[in-house]
Amino acid sequence: MPDRPNTLLVSWDSVRADHLSTHGYERETAPFLSSVAENGLIFEDAQVSGVGTITSFTGAFTGAHADATQQSIEPADWKAANADRRLLSEALSDAGYHTGAVHSNALMSRFYGWDRGWDVYKDNVVTESDGDSESARWWNRVKKERLLPTLRRMGVAGAVIHGRNIALKTPSYVEWERMWDDVQQFVEEAPEPWFLWVLLVDTHHPWCAPPQYREWEQPGFRGAHAWNYLMRRYPERTGDRRPAIVNAYDNEIRHADAFLRKLDGLLEETDNDDAALVVHSDHGDELGEHGEYGHSSQRMFDTLTRVPLMMRNVGETGRVEGPHTLLDLGSTILDIAGSDERLADRPSLLGDEREPRESVVVENLAGEGDARAAAVGEEWKVLHHPDTGWHAYFRPEDPLEREDRWGDHPEELEAVLRAHLADREGVTVTGQKGDDDMSDVQERLTNLGYID
Repeated sequence: MPDRPNTLLVSWDSVRADHLSTHGYERETAPFLSSVAENGLIFEDAQVSGVGTITSFTGAFTGAHADATQQSIEPADWKAANADRRLLSEALSDAGYHTGAVHSNALMSRFYGWDRGWDVYKDNVVTESDGDSESARWWNRVKKERLLPTLRRMGVAGAVIHGRNIALKTPSYVEWERMWDDVQQFVEEAPEPWFLWVLLVDTHHPWCAPPQYREWEQPGFRGAHAWNYLMRRYPERTGDRRPAIVNAYDNEIRHADAFLRKLDGLLEETDNDDAALVVHSDHGDELGEHGEYGHSSQRMFDTLTRVPLMMRNVGETGRVEGPHTLLDLGSTILDIAGSDERLADRPSLLGDEREPRESVVVENLAGEGDARAAAVGEEWKVLHHPDTGWHAYFRPEDPLEREDRWGDHPEELEAVLRAHLADREGVTVTGQKGDDDMSDVQERLTNLGYID
């Protein structure tokens, strides 16, 4: 591995590890990723720092658990919580890297302060462009200043926006194909060494992959969007449609996998075959296993906390067992980049720095001093949910964590979680709301089901 290799971090939104054949799934949902894994490094039990995009990436990009609550979508809260933290992008820039980011997740946009440290930052949030006609600009102003605020006051904004998407077949996010030109331009033109982060939102619900990626039977565009809307609000009404919902989820992973294949071709064309590649997800999704769909509950089951983490061209291959936390992802990328800096003093997941861990902690602050959290060991997981209390699951025999075995669990694992919760009591940070025009962000978040 070169001293300072060009490096790519590809993040998939909402992909759980147990829906990949590399982690035992019976379907081949990501054939190209499987080929990467054959000669790469696979972490068997990668656990996110917290459930939800902004909470998870706060951990990955700063090395510490989030000090704001995932329940808040107020940018000021997150800017205040991360104001004094060192971001991965800033550390890489100081290490001499040309940094670029391409994505379309509003929670990771510049409105939330994530544009720090990047030379190129494309978050695809603002809908108005210089090329819009005067009539398009007029409609955009009416929508932002009058229509959407009125619909929100009436409590029907979510239903109207999702209804519009279904009726007009409007995508709820920016598909990776529409971001490809920015990715290609960066790889072809960036001065070396460079670091590129790409976050794909395609795998976030609603799941409606283009027809060529539908390996398993699923509804069409309107049906998929309608059932994805209903399944998150009225999961009890899904009935016998669950298999089709799972098919849609798996098909969307195949769609995201096609991005990796095309990216690999671009790397070969530009003589970047030796570029380091890291692929992971920010959290998983519930598919009815615990009576819910999606990830809005932020419950600490493996369906939400255990994610893929694979690397290629990082000087190491094979499979790494045991729980490992994505709090160490940022330090790992700095290690790959040849930097001695480590975010929040977290170790790298590579080489001699990788620490065999008896347990790792996943946490979402819930406000009022409470937290949803889990201590994850190789065999046992201990959970605390403020609304339901304490739980324990024996993972080898119960991978979907349906049989609560509280009382049989190791006391040491419970002690780890209680100590963590005690240390974090009352941590939640809030900020003063600014004057930014958030209408585009709010519409994006409504599209993805974060707000109504």
